Amino acid sequence: MRIKQGSDSGSALICVLGTILVLSLIAGNVLFNCITRYNAASGQVRGWKESLYAAEAGGDLAYAEIRKTVFDPTHAFSGWTNSGAVYSNSPATFGRDNLTTSATVDPFYYDSSGNAWYRIRAKGVAPVLGLTRVTMDDRVDPGTRGDSLLRKIDFKYDHFIAAYGPNGDNSGKAIVSVSRPQIARRVELIAAPVTPFESPIKVLTSFYGPGSAALIDSYNSKNGPYYFGADNPSDPHYSDSHSGDVSVGGASFDLGGDIWGNVTTNGGNVTPNTRIHGTIDNNVPFTIPPYVMPSNLPPPSPSLTKITGNVTLTPSTAGSSGNPNFYLVSSFSGKLTIDQVGTAETYVAIHVTGDITGSIDVKPNVHVKIYFDGNVSVKAQDIVNESGLAGNLQFYGISPTDPTATQSIDIASPGNFSATFYAPSADFHINGNPDVTGAIVCKTFYENGNASWHYDRALAAEGERIDYRIVSYVEDMR
Repeated sequence: MRIKQGSDSGSALICVLGTILVLSLIAGNVLFNCITRYNAASGQVRGWKESLYAAEAGGDLAYAEIRKTVFDPTHAFSGWTNSGAVYSNSPATFGRDNLTTSATVDPFYYDSSGNAWYRIRAKGVAPVLGLTRVTMDDRVDPGTRGDSLLRKIDFKYDHFIAAYGPNGDNSGKAIVSVSRPQIARRVELIAAPVTPFESPIKVLTSFYGPGSAALIDSYNSKNGPYYFGADNPSDPHYSDSHSGDVSVGGASFDLGGDIWGNVTTNGGNVTPNTRIHGTIDNNVPFTIPPYVMPSNLPPPSPSLTKITGNVTLTPSTAGSSGNPNFYLVSSFSGKLTIDQVGTAETYVAIHVTGDITGSIDVKPNVHVKIYFDGNVSVKAQDIVNESGLAGNLQFYGISPTDPTATQSIDIASPGNFSATFYAPSADFHINGNPDVTGAIVCKTFYENGNASWHYDRALAAEGERIDYRIVSYVEDMR
């Protein structure tokens, strides 16, 4: 028996093909819209990220100029514009995507030692490619358009200048056109001075000491005078007494007495023992750059050019930490007494171009910085600091221009003293049993005796700047 076939199969085939066609059109349209949206969004996201990279690059450029004020002051901010103590550079374009960065730098604060703190404001700009419309808006609900995740795109005008002014202080607002769509981001950084006395003893190559009957500990003069309290946890000054750290930039470390603090070396083999009352780390490398004479001191006074015999110096004005009474002397072999001006805090700086073999007596309320090109050879009793505060008497060794030359600082008994030494090119020797309040940075440290060191934690904010570090980073989200 023969069955006749109908046209149902052909109709089904046509329906299937039609469905495939409709689905293909829908998928193609969705894919086209997704690709368009993706291209716009990805370009804007890339610009968003790259603008931050550009802003941070501008911050790096500004930070490098700030460090030059210490290491290369004659070339610091060379090519920058200085207007009212605010430095600014011309926008610089870099990278494959033609990123642009610019920055301003201003010293907004001076600490008690006259060191400037700098504020860096950097702007980074990245071009935005693709369609001139904002994508990726986050909707609060289906009927309300939310704020765009990339709301800072400037398609035609710089919105920041229009809303806040070019400096962000609501001054000078204006409608400023942009040459092409862009994203701009701004960061602000604070560069703080690094002071030299953040630890009691820091040496570049080798450390020998203290003697078996000596110690290195700490206290805080802001909380009262020194007394030994490192072994009594119930003492109210116990927490101030364990900062007697020793840092060695080399592997050579020889210990005799007690160290009430941490010990770090670069490749040493220091092991835990009962005389080190802190942590030990033998993998802490560091460098100490040569020290150069500061360039920000005022012209020297001609009233004092040599220190021979008995010399009493009473400055004509009290001066300030940033503008001290400055004297340039060729020799220092006599006894120098420095009086304060009335009852005022008095500031004095002395540059000794030769050796220091004399003595000094600093009266209370007098702050002295002595810069020396030669060597120092004195007795501990020749260093008299009547305030008892080591920060009031600071010695700075100017590194020899010949890198193979070495300075020497020799201090012998008898006597005790309160002072600081920053001499990264000097071999430091101390003999006998002086009781020292202060801190030292040197090339090598050698103690032949039982001299004890008491570090004043208040010294962490004292002294001539030796570098800068970034201590704050924020992005201006406006």
